[in-house]
Amino acid sequence: MKKLMTATFLIMVLAILNSKAFALELQCKFSDRVVEGVESVVIREDAIFINETVQIPLEKSEINCSNFGRQLRFDGHADGYQVILKSCSADAQFEGILIDNIKQQVGDISCN
Repeated sequence: MKKLMTATFLIMVLAILNSKAFALELQCKFSDRVVEGVESVVIREDAIFINETVQIPLEKSEINCSNFGRQLRFDGHADGYQVILKSCSADAQFEGILIDNIKQQVGDISCN
């Protein structure tokens, strides 16, 4: 019984550490075209946050990136925004576009 309690406790501690210690946050910036009114773009876990208020859930898929083989692609849309990011670069950063469907503007973003 003591071994079972110890194992359960260790699993709970590891689950808590995994959710807190390994949380991923990527800061994104506009590399070329800019969407007016967007001050910050941050990727956290499985979503992208625009101005810390708009949350866009991201769906992950794989695409073929010629010289880089199969790489990740993230897509999402919510609240009038659409995001398409892919990791087809030598320096392992996500590049893509942010579309504001309401203002009909497109911005080029890179996240690392």
